[in-house]
Amino acid sequence: MIIATLLFASFAKAASPTPPNLVIILADDMGYSDPGCYGGEISTPSIDKLADQGVRLTRFRNCGMCVISRTSMLTGEWWPRGQREFEKTPLVSEKLHERGYATALIGKWHLQGDPMDRGFDHFFGFLGGFSDHFAGSPDYRLDRKPFTDFGKDYYSSDAFTDRAIDFVKGVPEDKPFFLYLSYQAPHNPLEAPAADIKKYRGKYGNGWQAVREARFERQKKMGIFPPDAKLPPYPDNLPDWNSLTPEQKNLEDLRMSVFAAMVTRMDTGIGRVMEALERSGRADNTMVLFMSDNGADPFSSLDPMLLKRGKLPGDPRSNYQLGIGAAYASVSPWRLYKISQHGGGITTGGIVWWPGKIGKAGRLEAAPLHMIDVLPTLMDAAGTAVEDLPGKSFLPLLRGKAWERKGPLYFQYMDNRAVRDGPWTLAEVDGNGWELFHSDRDPLEIRDLAKEQPDEVKRLGGEWLDWWKQENASKGYQPKSTRTGPDYKPQGDRGSGVEYVPSAMPEELKGRTPGR
Repeated sequence: MIIATLLFASFAKAASPTPPNLVIILADDMGYSDPGCYGGEISTPSIDKLADQGVRLTRFRNCGMCVISRTSMLTGEWWPRGQREFEKTPLVSEKLHERGYATALIGKWHLQGDPMDRGFDHFFGFLGGFSDHFAGSPDYRLDRKPFTDFGKDYYSSDAFTDRAIDFVKGVPEDKPFFLYLSYQAPHNPLEAPAADIKKYRGKYGNGWQAVREARFERQKKMGIFPPDAKLPPYPDNLPDWNSLTPEQKNLEDLRMSVFAAMVTRMDTGIGRVMEALERSGRADNTMVLFMSDNGADPFSSLDPMLLKRGKLPGDPRSNYQLGIGAAYASVSPWRLYKISQHGGGITTGGIVWWPGKIGKAGRLEAAPLHMIDVLPTLMDAAGTAVEDLPGKSFLPLLRGKAWERKGPLYFQYMDNRAVRDGPWTLAEVDGNGWELFHSDRDPLEIRDLAKEQPDEVKRLGGEWLDWWKQENASKGYQPKSTRTGPDYKPQGDRGSGVEYVPSAMPEELKGRTPGR
């Protein structure tokens, strides 16, 4: 009888292993090609190691904008419904908490309400869309209490890394955990320690196109794109690098150097978190999903004011953004940028790392995945299938099994929108009219077939409008226009975009070392 009891207990333990720990690491406004494993020259050994030991999801789609990508990721809903019904829609954190997971959000929230009311046991970070990386902001919280301890050495990526490690160390060994590590890097303000900036200063002197072409060649060698693939034409609203003055080139090089420094500093933090997982003995039972919430930021409207105040990219209490030129390099080889629903705005260089659970390491998967698939996938990994959401678990894909997306993917932000259905992409930028692309033959959205295939435009446009009406509980589509908005300007690269005029390095600031 005793032997039988022991055998039953042993069998029950084997049949009910500890659920996997689940980690989302989200970069903020990082372009598709910035990490080394996606073709970038930026030093990212930790992210590259995740890719070498995991799976690169080369056609993972986001929503083109921070807040709406996060909405779809955490709710599993298309973002219009997810935002409209956010307060009554269960988040992945709440679902996992109900299953006994310890949960933490470290970093940026940028959604409605307080994360402590949405299934998170612990929160350290800020509630809004951005914060000074050195000095913080009034909306920083430690759990529910205001946090103001921003000392002389404070830097957001380092602080978020430290808190994430503390969380991992503090979870009991017999309890699974969900960690949402939401870095603000490399979102504006472009700020980084001076020593990190110096490592990149001068490396971008050959200009945006040179960076883009070099990244594309590396991407082709990696197999991310075929050897005969061609880059889209140079944007008509971006000046030729050789037409810039030395002062303009100097400031653009600095802007890109700070951005690269921010990515590297975040990568160092990711490496430290992974080391903590290894030391805890829980790495083998941990699934890590790394992504960016949207493409690079093309705006730079605050430059004149910041230069007048004597601030350079990298300085504390500045607020530089990346600008169209550097964003063009960052999203290589795609077209357009953050807020756009073309490839550069909505394509994430995703990575999944899960030792021994996802088949051949280092492989590429080009399935059409989306932020709405994250919640179903995590719940599937945790042992609970979710069937009543528009997203679909891609866990079978990770395990080398057949996986197929049967429905379209829909996108919209302001007067930018798209629908991707099988081999077709219908997309619009700046309310400038639909463009049609054959996604299989033309993934980089170069040749517009709208005039040649009017029936396909009508079909896909109708699908998109039906989706919009249903998700918004509305009778029509009346978007906010990028042509009149105070925060965003038209960015189209074929006629509608505002011309980019790079700022110039002032003579009196030329010799100063930026950063802190």
